[in-house]
Amino acid sequence: MKISYKNSNIILNLYIIFNIISIEKKEGVSMKKWSLILAAILVISFCFTGCQNQQILSVADYNAKYAKTIDFEKGIDDKTFGNADYRVFLAGEYHAQTKGYQTKKMLIQYLHEKQGVDYLICEVGMGHGMFLDDYIQNGDDEKLKFLMNQIENTMAWTKEEYEFWQWLYEYNQQQSQQDKLHIIGLDVEIERYPKCTIKGLSLLLDDSVTPAEEIQPTIERMKQGDETVIWEFPKVLEEYPEEMKEAFGENFPWAEQYAKNVAATEQYFELNKLKGVNAHQIRDNAMADNLCFVLEQLPEDAKFFGQFGGAHVLQSAVDTGDRFDESYDRFAMQLQEDGSPIKGEVCSIYLVFLQKNEDSRWGYNYMEYQSEMPMYLFRDYYAQDTFIPLDEKGSPFTRYGEEQAQDRETSDDKAAMGLTDYFQKILLLPDSEECEPYQES
Repeated sequence: MKISYKNSNIILNLYIIFNIISIEKKEGVSMKKWSLILAAILVISFCFTGCQNQQILSVADYNAKYAKTIDFEKGIDDKTFGNADYRVFLAGEYHAQTKGYQTKKMLIQYLHEKQGVDYLICEVGMGHGMFLDDYIQNGDDEKLKFLMNQIENTMAWTKEEYEFWQWLYEYNQQQSQQDKLHIIGLDVEIERYPKCTIKGLSLLLDDSVTPAEEIQPTIERMKQGDETVIWEFPKVLEEYPEEMKEAFGENFPWAEQYAKNVAATEQYFELNKLKGVNAHQIRDNAMADNLCFVLEQLPEDAKFFGQFGGAHVLQSAVDTGDRFDESYDRFAMQLQEDGSPIKGEVCSIYLVFLQKNEDSRWGYNYMEYQSEMPMYLFRDYYAQDTFIPLDEKGSPFTRYGEEQAQDRETSDDKAAMGLTDYFQKILLLPDSEECEPYQES
């Protein structure tokens, strides 16, 4: 008969207890003393046994235990979200979907109120982010309309985008001064000549300082929203560093990083002209570099949430089609690499948008770019908005020891192993509608 490791430890524990009792009877050692020794031995032994033999659940049993239906109005709670021991939370969406905006609101409220997230990182340029941060602090709907007109013909030019920023401003007004949310743009200045990005940069200027004569024309044009200053700014900063440092005051490091981001933007547009060259790698590189810069500027306990395109938040290499093959070094992958200041502290929440197949025999389809991921593991939950944390105790989606892997019996169980290398939470979103184009009222 084969005795398992777990059973052998139980036998060992019983043997220890028997011998302790025998010694006590022979030597007359006090019960109290031996009780303490016995307790210590049992705690250490059982802990060791438990760590070596954590039960890995089947995919079906794990999903049944942890999958929870989501009500966007009621929000999400700690039990549903599961493990939150992270510093950066990234949600990955398919752009311009109504449920994407519902999800973003829900996650912002939960992560801000329950997990102490105060910084919202966005898939927009640095200057664009500065402009948006000013809006959610101070309001002024004319500024928001100005921004919406600047992003016409992009995927963000929707009624839902406009309403989201209105909602976020109102939500931020309900927070105490020390709990205010802040917006940080991480992307290159991808909209070619947006006035909002240079206006955002101008908000960093120290108004108490009169700019030096050498840089005054540049500063005045910046304040007026002259978008051509974007491309001149790095050169002016290089030629007049002391004058610029005085003009920006304590915000000067942000101005320097903005100039660096403009250089990345120019590289992006140059590469984008060349067929077959993946210019989008420049974007992921810039977002990772900009976040590392932000981490240096903010308190060590600062936490972040951002909702990006799904391709950017996967934490391991995978071919998701189009430009994003296995050689693509994604934003989230770079954050998890050796040398990253937040390696091991990044949580990716993957949003899966499902559409009912016209042929009812096939149920729901998910977006084509997700076809390389084993989404069928969650097929029993396609019909409802469902959140599943994949990083809980007994998860079949993590990587585990060889002995435990041999116990995997079904193809689903085998396919599940290591899914948390890519993301740690999943949110199934059936029947989302496309957003409506923005129309100024």
